[in-house]
Amino acid sequence: MLLEWLPWLLQVNDSQFPSGAYAHSMGLEELVQRGAVKNPDQLETFLQQQIIPGLLAFELPFLEKAHALAASGDHENLRLLDEELDAWKLAAELRQASRQLGSRRLSLVQKLDPDPSLAAYGESGAPCHHLIACALELRHLPVAAALCAFSLQSISGYAISSMKLMRLGQERCQLIIRGAMISLAPHLEGLIATPAERIGWFNPLLEIASLRHARANERLFIS
Repeated sequence: MLLEWLPWLLQVNDSQFPSGAYAHSMGLEELVQRGAVKNPDQLETFLQQQIIPGLLAFELPFLEKAHALAASGDHENLRLLDEELDAWKLAAELRQASRQLGSRRLSLVQKLDPDPSLAAYGESGAPCHHLIACALELRHLPVAAALCAFSLQSISGYAISSMKLMRLGQERCQLIIRGAMISLAPHLEGLIATPAERIGWFNPLLEIASLRHARANERLFIS
């Protein structure tokens, strides 16, 4: 029997979904220019050692909380979480990128599946970070599906932007995404079964790269 939410998940998680993510490398462009990530092997290491730990320690536990609030319609506390997430994003470029992606995604969801409560949230002046928009967008799905979808968006975003920054073909790109998801997936059940009491993660590599990228004379990506 077809899960009724599956077509929605496939559509909003498609790489062609026009959220504007193609215009952002989230700091990776600066790392490539500085020689910290130079080739596909180093991209795999970067995902395994920098991105996946951040997802598991910070973004996915945060998304789990946001998803519960979005599912229950508790937009007051969801906004508090949105503002806390804003404070966590120290680099202005990363903060603005997350806001742009979130606002764009929420606007598109409104057009595809109009919901007055989502419209009210979007017009409330909340930061509308990408993670919060994903929680609202996927609020009717099981939390495991939401965590998987957000993880895939994050990892594929870095991998796909890498094809513009280094010699990386489409097949190798997909293999790298597959490898990263295989590494991450076994941890998701643990996250759901035992929600983190304290959520936190600081990755100075990405923060510093983003701060430098904002002052670069030439750049391909917005962030």
